[in-house]
Amino acid sequence: MTNWHPNRRSVLLGAAAAASAGVFAAPRAHAAASGEPIRIGHQCEVTGSLASSGYWHRKTINLAAEWFNAHGGFAGRPIEIVGIDTETKVDVGIARLRQLIQDQKVDFVIGSQHGGIALASTAIVKDEGVPYMSMSRSEGVTEGGGNPFVFRLIVNTRQTDLAAGRAMADRVGKKWAVLYADYVWGQSHNTGWAEAIGKAGGDVVQSIALPVNSNDPISYISKLDRSADGVFVALIGADLPKAFVALPQLGFTRKPIVTADYVFGAFDPLSNGKYVEGVWGIDTLPWELSDKNTPYLAAFRERLGIDPNGREVGTGRNVSVGETWPVWESLSVLKLAVEGANWRSRADSATLPKYIEAHPDYAAGELFPQGALHLRPQDHQAFAAINLLQIEKGRILSRQELPPEAGLYPTKMNLVAG
Repeated sequence: MTNWHPNRRSVLLGAAAAASAGVFAAPRAHAAASGEPIRIGHQCEVTGSLASSGYWHRKTINLAAEWFNAHGGFAGRPIEIVGIDTETKVDVGIARLRQLIQDQKVDFVIGSQHGGIALASTAIVKDEGVPYMSMSRSEGVTEGGGNPFVFRLIVNTRQTDLAAGRAMADRVGKKWAVLYADYVWGQSHNTGWAEAIGKAGGDVVQSIALPVNSNDPISYISKLDRSADGVFVALIGADLPKAFVALPQLGFTRKPIVTADYVFGAFDPLSNGKYVEGVWGIDTLPWELSDKNTPYLAAFRERLGIDPNGREVGTGRNVSVGETWPVWESLSVLKLAVEGANWRSRADSATLPKYIEAHPDYAAGELFPQGALHLRPQDHQAFAAINLLQIEKGRILSRQELPPEAGLYPTKMNLVAG
């Protein structure tokens, strides 16, 4: 069951043209907003290997749209969400992004989580002049792929690796092995973890790449160097639970296992029982409300139906906690920019990047429940706190919150000068 139900308008669109395949719109409220709606496209992984996060992206953007519309919309105008399913496939994600922009005439886009889709999307939104709020964690989105129309509030792989890698090297030891998915996100983590461990005075002695959805992951995992002090795991899909089971069976019961950002939200790690006891994770927010209980965050979690232990109320579904707030806060940044830059239509979209660059700091509040946020003007990358999590007796607990500057790195971009 999802929260994206097509309204009458989207049904008519779908019936009217084959080009509308895969497009569906969220219901919108008009309690305090009126006039011509601002259309926001949502390039989302509804199906495929990233659907667990896509579920929370969809739920968050729908509830956010209702909330913003009930609180005046954007500059008094309602927002309308028009979503497409990328199917977690690059060709589909790109084709349907063009559909959103060219056929559905959206004004802004909340982007894909998939690294390959996100990187390919950056050139399209630049050519079209449509502001794009990326949900991908792959570093290249705001480096090589960065341009004036691309922004990212979700933290990227390099940030989490630099912050967590140095902290875990101090906790565990300096000698590490890496097991990673052989695609953009995993490759970014392989590079980032090696950089972080090197900065901590250590070394990654071995890196093993697994094809995504490998038929025989154990044949790869069995090659891991057992002399390593710890193992960093950046896998997704069916490979992940297989790795959790295989690692202790292959002699890594006493070796700390650290999973990459987003992994705890990719599937329910607690479903692996004893095999995940002691496993570490990384995310921007704790799972348990008691580990970070601010009034704004508590209200945000309640609004999204997240219980105090990080489960969906009513279903018990595992929550991708770090996937929720960047969707909400991306809309918040757009709202402030639309109102501050006096934006009226896509013809004004070139004014938004300049306004956002001139206003890079956001205080905690209803619009920014995660906490204070800095959106670096030079590359449009946000920096937030990073949490080290650990599984203990069926709970996901926060062991340490690292400040945003722990993930700070120099950028090759200088969009402000451009």
